[in-house]
Amino acid sequence: MKAVKMKQEVMKRAHELAKAMEGDYRARMVMALRQAWREARAPKFVVLRVNHQPSGGREWVARIMGRHPKYRFEREFLAEAAREWSGSGKTGITVYELSDGIYEVNEPWKGRRFVEVANGEVRILKAEEVLERVA
Repeated sequence: MKAVKMKQEVMKRAHELAKAMEGDYRARMVMALRQAWREARAPKFVVLRVNHQPSGGREWVARIMGRHPKYRFEREFLAEAAREWSGSGKTGITVYELSDGIYEVNEPWKGRRFVEVANGEVRILKAEEVLERVA
């Protein structure tokens, strides 16, 4: 039953894409179906919502890449996927998309924490656990 639902969603998406294209409908539909299947098979991400409050510091998420001699961890800082901030920009939520891996999250007023994303699930880790895993 799940496969049927997926095919229905792919066909709906293909029709949306085909409507936006120009030319022969049959050719547009072929291209749109290819694109819709590519999107359906694309790797899935976990959405992490981090509190935004500039008076408490800047929020960020960084993927742990290994060890660093000075900073303990080699990190790759992620770009935000979306901002859900108030009109003034003083409060709100910053959204990040995470794939499988270990991340360090900095949240104003709460401080830093480590999380692991595996198979679409998020688990909180201690710094010692991260040091053991990142050799």
